[in-house]
Amino acid sequence: MRYQMTVMKSLYQLLLCGFLCISSAVMIIYIKHESREIFIELEELSITRDKLNIEWSALQAEENKWATPMRIETEAIENLNFYRPIAPMIRVFQRQ
Repeated sequence: MRYQMTVMKSLYQLLLCGFLCISSAVMIIYIKHESREIFIELEELSITRDKLNIEWSALQAEENKWATPMRIETEAIENLNFYRPIAPMIRVFQRQ
């Protein structure tokens, strides 16, 4: 009787160890899979960030091109019919 209890106890311990090993292996596989998916997403986001940085640099260069004082003056003269005032037309006001 005592021998059967020891065998049953050992069997339960063996089954418990087997279950823990299998569940541990399954969790390792799951975590590895999740980490690979997250790494793939990270790489995709890095590529997107790089593309956006390139686009942002191009937009800044375009803004610099369009915002030069000479360009603004040319646009004002050609498209808006602005002109430089001659000296007698300039008035200076002072605060009192």
